[in-house]
Amino acid sequence: MAQLTVTQFAKPILVGQRGTARASDVTRAGPAAMDIGLGKAVAMEPGADFAILAVGTMVGQSLAAADLLAADGLQVTVVNCRFLKPHDEATLAALLQHHRQVLVVEEGTVVNGFGSYMASVISGRDPGVRVTVHGVPDRIVYAAPRARQLALCGLDAAGIADKVRALHRSDAVAG
Repeated sequence: MAQLTVTQFAKPILVGQRGTARASDVTRAGPAAMDIGLGKAVAMEPGADFAILAVGTMVGQSLAAADLLAADGLQVTVVNCRFLKPHDEATLAALLQHHRQVLVVEEGTVVNGFGSYMASVISGRDPGVRVTVHGVPDRIVYAAPRARQLALCGLDAAGIADKVRALHRSDAVAG
């Protein structure tokens, strides 16, 4: 387990870590995935066509979605944001140099959550980047096993892949 000392920071921080990471998810990114500096994200999967910023349990689902999309010929960058705040300015700047579409995937609400925060940050940096937030919708999600709820919200690998395909198609149509 990683340890983090926060006493040296004057600003508030928020760390989101629910669920467990699979060993394959960590080894996929190599040694960078083990270096957990404050506010540091890590690109788990490099790609040129689309970018996904994922947090918490959605990292594994996003990586699985990237595998599904690769079978369709779409190369997707998946970034494990690891920290909700502060965000990783360097990783974000590098990402925005090569991607015009970003999907922020979180297991939280789409209203005023991490995705909304990142959409605001990205639009402030580059208003030309299309940011879509994908998370729990602002409606009642009825009781069901967690996997079923994720699927109903489109937050499983298939749902995330479908969202990326739809966004990629709409961007191709828009020109």
